[in-house]
Amino acid sequence: MKFLARSLLALTLLYGMVFAVGDVYLLRHMLSMWWGIAFPVVLIGVQFLIAPAMIEWVLSIDWDEDELPAAHREFIERLCAERGLPKPRIGVIHSATPNAFCFGRVRSDARVVVTDGLLSVLSEEEIQAVLAHEIGHIAHYDFALMAVAALAPLILYQIYVWTRYNKNTRAIAFSAYACYLLSRFVVLSLNRIRESSADHFAAHVTHAPNALSSALIKIAYGMLHFEYEYRVALKERGKKESEKMFGKQRQMGSAISLLGIANLSSERSLALALSDPTKAAAVMRWDLVNPWASIYELASTHPLVAHRVQAMNRQAETMQIPATYPLPETKSDGWNLRFPIEFLIWVAPWACGILLFFGQPISLIAQHYHINFAVPLLNGQYAPPILLAALGMTWMIRIAFRYQGSFAASRVETLLEDVEVSEMRPRAVELRGEIVGNGYPGAFWSPDLVLKDETGLMFLLYRSSIPFGRLLFAISGADNFVGEEVVVKGWYRRGLRPYVELSELSVTVTHVDMAPGPISIFSEATRNATVTRVPLHQKSYSRWIQFGVSAAVTAAGLIWLML
Repeated sequence: MKFLARSLLALTLLYGMVFAVGDVYLLRHMLSMWWGIAFPVVLIGVQFLIAPAMIEWVLSIDWDEDELPAAHREFIERLCAERGLPKPRIGVIHSATPNAFCFGRVRSDARVVVTDGLLSVLSEEEIQAVLAHEIGHIAHYDFALMAVAALAPLILYQIYVWTRYNKNTRAIAFSAYACYLLSRFVVLSLNRIRESSADHFAAHVTHAPNALSSALIKIAYGMLHFEYEYRVALKERGKKESEKMFGKQRQMGSAISLLGIANLSSERSLALALSDPTKAAAVMRWDLVNPWASIYELASTHPLVAHRVQAMNRQAETMQIPATYPLPETKSDGWNLRFPIEFLIWVAPWACGILLFFGQPISLIAQHYHINFAVPLLNGQYAPPILLAALGMTWMIRIAFRYQGSFAASRVETLLEDVEVSEMRPRAVELRGEIVGNGYPGAFWSPDLVLKDETGLMFLLYRSSIPFGRLLFAISGADNFVGEEVVVKGWYRRGLRPYVELSELSVTVTHVDMAPGPISIFSEATRNATVTRVPLHQKSYSRWIQFGVSAAVTAAGLIWLML
């Protein structure tokens, strides 16, 4: 749809306003907590009933079943008949981004939707594996299950709202809020379990686990390849023409990824590497070998592709079928002493900050549950200055740990196959290549860039500790590098996406020197203008600013302690 992004934002705001106003009304009338719990139950129930109509309204779905090839329609009918399922309604979205999803309330009103991009990228066997995955969601009642799961965090939040102002129940309130924060990760975990269950269903009914593995990898590559084509169009045709060609399909692809069999956030590292999809196994090893991958996956709606492919490999083994993408079954020595130390360095400043700012509520919870020894440690006379100094010192240690090493020449392909690197353990690298676009294509405020060398693509992160520093770089500097051959020095890191945090970026750009005098279309100065190539250099001082702030925090804590 033309205004897809605005529609999604409007719907989110409407739900938020309904919930906020409803809570204010119930609290103002001093109704019991049971009313507060009943309210989200009704709200989620209404959302569950109208969700299919909302999805159809937001997305431009073509419900002409002839858009799906006859072989695939016959496959769906045969599979549903074998499983005793009603045949779902079949739709196609005309988008080049490959993906598929299903939605509905119960089995009898389920819909399965695929994109043109998926039909064009995948083989017949791979398409049927994807369709079987979506039918697996229908067979497992996943629509209703996830609606019930979404209700739990809201109920916990309501308990917090209704009990926080009463001194006798304040400990329960903070406990409920802590559980509310944790419950959001539990819901994400349940969603990943449902995706894995649908994968298992697809592999079982098609007897082709390798087909689903290759489909997932091609979908990941296809999603980023579409983004790359958009960046090329931006460079060659300009923003207006590029938005005309790709804008609607990009918006549609982003919305589908929230519902689809795959989303780019959990597959970005895989997609960046796949100038040749056959290299997938080497790239996916990081997700299986490095223990940080499991930490980063906690905030994802979908399992990492490597975990899904590994599960398909196990099913292929039981079926005595050779795996297309063989992957290691065990982790490396990442769970030895090195990982706990890295994790402790990473979490220590956060822990000190939470204890500093929320020491009183946590001590109330400790008192409520009779953990009396923790109360003076969190809320005693010397606790705040000690925690402030500890925050600064642990922050300094983390900065020193995260910025280390001498810059060495490397290539994108080599970096993506490095299984030891993480957000905490970097590689100091030097890359040479072309800047092909911004991290957020078409956004004037995007300070991050995308570098391409002969082996692949890599995100370049411009980090600034100065307020609005990233925005200033985006407006004044970032576009100067697009389309140019550059030399980059920085720290390669890997989370859900791989990136190089910039330290230095050097390039030679075109500069026009005008002759002195007034400039007009009749002026000789315009004719005498000289075009030269001048060096342009951008350097980040983020780590030094971070280190200075952390040192100031440490000093403030020590001075406070001595007062």
